[in-house]
Amino acid sequence: MTTKLNPQWIVGFVDGEGCFNLDAHIKKDMKWKVQLQPEFTVVQNEIDLQILYALKEYFGCGTVTVNRTDKSGTRWQFRVKSITELTEKIIPFFEEHSLKTKKKIEFQSFRTICLQMKAKYHLNSLKNFLEIVDQGTQLRVRLRPKAKSVKSTKLDEQIACLRAKLLSFTL
Repeated sequence: MTTKLNPQWIVGFVDGEGCFNLDAHIKKDMKWKVQLQPEFTVVQNEIDLQILYALKEYFGCGTVTVNRTDKSGTRWQFRVKSITELTEKIIPFFEEHSLKTKKKIEFQSFRTICLQMKAKYHLNSLKNFLEIVDQGTQLRVRLRPKAKSVKSTKLDEQIACLRAKLLSFTL
């Protein structure tokens, strides 16, 4: 089954089902020991998998992979993580076809982060890096707190160390 999408349908769908996020991971070989990864994601139950492939075809980028499987079934995701694809395909689309909900505000923050990262702004100084981290915390508001994992605790500790380092430079 081929699914043809039009821009306004995509806008409405992403307003309801899309996510603009900044992911962070401990990565020892990175300048600040943390890797920042902006990503645009849409998740759907396996029954609507063809929609995710239609998005991939429409944008000409991204991947479709399993997001998670649990007792209610398998959820799949269309995800774009490449700064080049985000800045050349996803961002221009949503600049031309404006979102209608609070996602419009999230998109503006996401756009700023992606453009700054493409320009390597986050690599110029620790202050700039932490500025992007702070912008990223504004992107997704969770309705219920997730249990803290060892991984997220270590990331929080690394960010706190970077903040302390920046503070010691400015004193």
